[in-house]
Amino acid sequence: MNGNATYDTMQWLLGEDNPPVRYLTLLHLLKRSPESSEVRRAKSQLMEYEVTQEILAHGDEFWYPEGKTFQRSYQKYRGRFWQMIFLGQLLADGEDPRIASGVESILEAREFVDQRGLQCLTANILCAAMRLGFGEHPIVAEEVEALAERVVEHKGIACEAMGYSLLTHCYMCIPKLIRCFVEIPEMKRSPSVRVALGLLAKTLIDNQVHIYVSSHRKVWQGILAQAPKKQDLPRGDTVKAWVARQKQRFLAENGYGEGEPKAGWLKFGFPLNYNSDVLEALFALSRLGTPMASALEEPLDVVRGKMSDQGTWKLENSLNGKMWVDVEKKGHPSKWITLTALRVLAHFAK
Repeated sequence: MNGNATYDTMQWLLGEDNPPVRYLTLLHLLKRSPESSEVRRAKSQLMEYEVTQEILAHGDEFWYPEGKTFQRSYQKYRGRFWQMIFLGQLLADGEDPRIASGVESILEAREFVDQRGLQCLTANILCAAMRLGFGEHPIVAEEVEALAERVVEHKGIACEAMGYSLLTHCYMCIPKLIRCFVEIPEMKRSPSVRVALGLLAKTLIDNQVHIYVSSHRKVWQGILAQAPKKQDLPRGDTVKAWVARQKQRFLAENGYGEGEPKAGWLKFGFPLNYNSDVLEALFALSRLGTPMASALEEPLDVVRGKMSDQGTWKLENSLNGKMWVDVEKKGHPSKWITLTALRVLAHFAK
């Protein structure tokens, strides 16, 4: 049994009400063989999870939106992109006909890929595809490699939205890309995927996972608030270009400043959207096999500090009320968060 989990906590995680958590607990906390009868039985019950069934009950409303426009597919958090992402996180069976054709449709359309940004969405969709059994799909293989090559080329996650941030590269979706790439078996990872993983992991560790927000951000936000409207600019000029000039001048005069903790990352949630948190970032690093380092002490203390006297963790950040179905109760002990926290602490205790 995991040294950080009490007997009562473990029995709670093994409850029949949450088959995916039961299955993962058997595999990763109790270290049961995948071939054991109890693990095989738990795996056979994954699709019985009430949340999964409730999502699929609305399949006719999201899998094939009229016109198949990007906006309808992305609709927070009821569009078909999000259902594919959630179903992947819930360990649903991608061979189920209620899922398979929808996934194929999303992959064939490739709306989730945008060269200006959207790596968070691209990584989430590709990760879900691999979890749902589409890892060998040619589009998945092609887009995973393209995503890794973009990270290597830009030495990080380039995104148009960074034009309005003091950051040069997107930081909040680093855990998403790591979790996507580690779905590929280690021996099958291409050179680009390996380099991208190393670069992304180093960025997290160098910033103690969550200490990356500029201490100058409030001053910068004040400058952005003064941005002129397009009609007030000289002919040929744009608001985007105006912001770029201000950013260049600001950084030349002030630098990036000291890194400060990302407050939103201190609240743990499941499932997550395009953003992340300390726990998911540490879990991504653990899945990569990252060894313990002094820079990880502070974020690990954040995780330890949230453990209750009963050995559980609460759901602090929730999409409940926005999805087709609620997942656990905000402010209450969460099996999903507890499972992940125990896996993280077990890995970095090695």
